[in-house]
Amino acid sequence: MKMIRVLIADDHALVRESVRAILANEGDIEIVATAGNGQEAIDLTASHHPDVVVMDISMPKMDGIHATEIIHSKQESTGIVILSMHVNAALIQQALRMGARGYVLKRQVTDELPKAIRAAYLGDVFLSSAIPASYLPR
Repeated sequence: MKMIRVLIADDHALVRESVRAILANEGDIEIVATAGNGQEAIDLTASHHPDVVVMDISMPKMDGIHATEIIHSKQESTGIVILSMHVNAALIQQALRMGARGYVLKRQVTDELPKAIRAAYLGDVFLSSAIPASYLPR
């Protein structure tokens, strides 16, 4: 079975380790690197070539939306899943326009993040079930 190589980008070490622990139970997902800010996510994506980046929005040095845009422009095949506490129509739409293939709410990480990673890996889009349809780009 092909392992899905994942990079986790979040400015909180506790969140990074929690996501790592959740994904450790998935037999087809391997964490290849973790980043504490958007610039580090860009640099580590270039050096580690993950299949999927799990990206927080609110980070120092560079936010996750801008980092998503840069990673998507340089490595279009890399799937990006936003992991955020924000349920905001403008942020969700902007993330998808910048190249994200998924948007998962942190409160649903255990149930939905593995599904979102697999969808992004396959080139599909996954949105948290708590996101109202009216928030999606038209």
